[in-house]
Amino acid sequence: MKKLMIIFLVFVAIMPFSLAFKNSNITFAAQKESIYAKVENDGVYLYSNPKIDNESKLFQLPNSYFVRLIENAGEDFYYCVYKDVYGYVKKSDVTAMKGTPIMPFVEANFRVYAPEGLGLYSKPQLSEQLKKATIPYLTDTITYYGTIVGQEAIPDKSNVWIYCKFSYETNAYGYVYSVFCDKLPTITTNTERFEVIEVPFEIASKGAKELTSVAMGFIIVGVSLPCLIVLFLLVKPSMQKVNNPKTKLKGRRNKDYFEFDENDLT
Repeated sequence: MKKLMIIFLVFVAIMPFSLAFKNSNITFAAQKESIYAKVENDGVYLYSNPKIDNESKLFQLPNSYFVRLIENAGEDFYYCVYKDVYGYVKKSDVTAMKGTPIMPFVEANFRVYAPEGLGLYSKPQLSEQLKKATIPYLTDTITYYGTIVGQEAIPDKSNVWIYCKFSYETNAYGYVYSVFCDKLPTITTNTERFEVIEVPFEIASKGAKELTSVAMGFIIVGVSLPCLIVLFLLVKPSMQKVNNPKTKLKGRRNKDYFEFDENDLT
């Protein structure tokens, strides 16, 4: 009966922390809800770093499509993802919206037709030091992301490079020279639009920081301590029996006193 009472009291002690932990999960789940931001102009880029410079530009995002926002990255940028490429986008270049688009990204492949294969580079320029892979002739399963202006590798030809993904054993991301590419996508206008969100992350960010640094610590300690107390209380009687063994006194028939039996100690 005593043990049942102890377990009941511990359950009562843990219950508020359990509810707090449940509420924290709800907060995190709400924070993880996808917020999409629409690109509504030409010349909007996904950046590799939250810096406004040409070196940080990955590729131009297609007008009228979306990026999925993840969090604030300073005053000027959001940290975001376009398909499976993570990067940064300027806050002033996109419009956060309350809704989930059916076609947020341009889903398309294209083909390379250079007879000796086409190089995939980490930057939009021809350089053996920057070469990541060679895409075989007539490969047509290359994932298209966007374009960027780079080296005019062939004089009087294009200076446009395509950011793409080449999948062969592993995924390789980089740039190919557009002159040797065809079957490129025809990008139509995405007319999806939703209610505008003026400040997407302001409240969620503050709540998440407070919960992570303070509340979660109290929740963990509050749940752990009662469990340790229960374990100690359940083990304590057994420890007392071991450390303080009681000698047994046996009554002898027809005698009005007790005799100590040494065999009881073994």
